[in-house]
Amino acid sequence: MYQKVHTTRLLEFFTTAWEQWDALGHDGQDPLCNGGGGNASSSPALIPGNVTLPRDPYQRPSKNVMGQIGFFCTETSTPVFSSLLEELQWDASVVAQAVEALRNNTPSSSVVYALATHPGHHAARDSFGGYCYLNHVAMAARLLQQQENGGYGKVAILDVDYHCGNGTASIFYEDPSVLMVSIHCHPDCDYPFHSGFHDEIGAGAGEGTTLHLPLMPGTTWENSYKADLERAMKTIQEFGAEALVVSLGLDTHLNDPCAIRRAGFKLEGQDYSRMGEMIGSANLPTIVIQEGGYKMDSVPKAAADVLFGIASKKETP
Repeated sequence: MYQKVHTTRLLEFFTTAWEQWDALGHDGQDPLCNGGGGNASSSPALIPGNVTLPRDPYQRPSKNVMGQIGFFCTETSTPVFSSLLEELQWDASVVAQAVEALRNNTPSSSVVYALATHPGHHAARDSFGGYCYLNHVAMAARLLQQQENGGYGKVAILDVDYHCGNGTASIFYEDPSVLMVSIHCHPDCDYPFHSGFHDEIGAGAGEGTTLHLPLMPGTTWENSYKADLERAMKTIQEFGAEALVVSLGLDTHLNDPCAIRRAGFKLEGQDYSRMGEMIGSANLPTIVIQEGGYKMDSVPKAAADVLFGIASKKETP
């Protein structure tokens, strides 16, 4: 089902990559592609030994898996490992069940939470990276639009992860039926660096349906975040969205270890309840899909606060 948002060749890579890599054996596995974790009887994880970006139109993936991962992966940290394919299949099932659950509870008061094994918002149509392999939020949006199931014509995506949802934005950059709004750390300051600038607004028929709201490190709820989330929700309302998919990244939390090296954001406590309440005020059928969040003593409560906040503001039919 991910062919709705990803290329066939990328999906085929995930299907065959581990078998190809493992079949090379230790003698055939280039040390540059060794991501660690192996032993005498099992292969290590596979990581890119080279990358092709920026791609030229004439480039194509090699038949060698060590070349393939360098073609599809946008950096050198996201590994392929023995259980990846199975985990991605489980993730696909989680997304499909979340969409089905929302359809079975069609009132605008409905909210469904999906916790996949891996985040997805950095995965684009023909590439992956940032520990994201397949784009679950994009897939959910497309499934919600399926007309044979009484689909929603216009879907909004709200990404509140600390990092820009660059893969999601790329997938829908020319699509007028999906609004993509991302509130994130300014790309001059943090990953993914090359995407998420405020003047990226979509192209062609999709011009005006991408809204990037980059914020500076050190952002708190009161000094910037609240105002930009208000702007995001107003844009979603003006777009006429019929359903909402939220990329819930909680690495915006004070002292999150992933972001703190570059100052990070400083959301905490009741900020996440307020975030949920503001999102819920849109009163749209909503799927919330977990993305980042690495301060594990704070993530569970923050996630619950957002979800309860959303539910508390929805109007019961």
